[in-house]
Amino acid sequence: MDIKEKVKGLVKEEEVIQLLRDIVKIPSHWAQELREKPISDFLMQFFKEAGIETYQQEVFPGRPNVVAVIRGIGAGTSLMFNGHIDTVPPFGMEAPFSAEVREGRIYGRGTSDMKSGVASMAYAMKLLKESGVRLKGDVVYVGVIDEDAAGSAGTRYVVKNGPHTDLAIVGEPTSLQPVVAHKGCDYFTITFHGRSVHSSVPWNGANANYAASEFIQRVEKEMIPRWSAKKHPFCSPPTINVGLIQGAAKANMPYLLGESPTFAGIIPDICKVHIDVRWIPTQTIKEIEDEFRVLAEEVAKQREGITSTVEFIDMYRPAMEIDPDNILVKSIQKNSREVLKKEYPIKGETYWGDSGLLCTLAGIPSIMYGPGDIGCAHSDVEWVEMDELSKAALIYALTAIDVCGVEE
Repeated sequence: MDIKEKVKGLVKEEEVIQLLRDIVKIPSHWAQELREKPISDFLMQFFKEAGIETYQQEVFPGRPNVVAVIRGIGAGTSLMFNGHIDTVPPFGMEAPFSAEVREGRIYGRGTSDMKSGVASMAYAMKLLKESGVRLKGDVVYVGVIDEDAAGSAGTRYVVKNGPHTDLAIVGEPTSLQPVVAHKGCDYFTITFHGRSVHSSVPWNGANANYAASEFIQRVEKEMIPRWSAKKHPFCSPPTINVGLIQGAAKANMPYLLGESPTFAGIIPDICKVHIDVRWIPTQTIKEIEDEFRVLAEEVAKQREGITSTVEFIDMYRPAMEIDPDNILVKSIQKNSREVLKKEYPIKGETYWGDSGLLCTLAGIPSIMYGPGDIGCAHSDVEWVEMDELSKAALIYALTAIDVCGVEE
């Protein structure tokens, strides 16, 4: 029997559904004491029972990644299944860990983002193991911590320490549409320094808030239109968000802290403008930082007594792009057509995933592909279509066979 047909015959939809329900019932968000440890332990036991080599990587004390490996004969391309095992907290969600089944969907925190991908990838490993296929290259599953907590320490650990593979699939919720590019997501603080004086003689000082205000207006009127004209074959234009402004005289800090009933009449000597950018693969952080610096310095030079600094917040979350002709992309497209009975075109996305770290920092060409709808992620009503789970698992397994190769 053809090995792919054998794998197809092993799929039991109820098993992958139950696997997802089991892990949804395990809280793994940053607002609880144990964080990701219980779900990491659960997945490790799942792999042990499936006869798959498995171990944990302790990224922080008590917070481990879980790794599973099906080793090839060492003569083929290796493939990583990567998925974050943490979620955001329940917030206002009702019964967040019930994994309730209703009208063809499973509801609960993480059902879409991204325990559905985590479960489907784990089940794909089980399918490959049960099939007895002799792969040429390794298939490596890495369930990583800390992505939804915004640090992505789990994948950063993998980038630095391994395991490394030739290619990677990140199972973020893409509604089973192949995502070949996504934007980067990074943060800057632009600070304007002025000179405080009594507000009755403002001409003797330098108002940092006015400088920041001019800078913000120029971002809106000059930078944003310029960025809106930038093109990419898969991603929409890059965006800039002025998200937070903090400006005051240092002497007014007691008022801001609630220690004084009123603020003093003092010209503000410092104003910080916090900006987040969603940038496309054709840009670089260095270019973006330089663009902010040039604009800030232009504003400062036109105002006596004002200076400026630009700080990149070092949580580098780079953009991702993979060649549409890469074997991984072609294989996912082919297997998706076969399993889903429809054609999904490749696309780009505005949201970020750990694929940016694997692609840019580890040099591992990566694609985002997984069950679930990003539109309900982090919301109070989160769900996944049950029939996406077994289909995703099968597509992952068939893609591993294509990419890693089979011993003749």
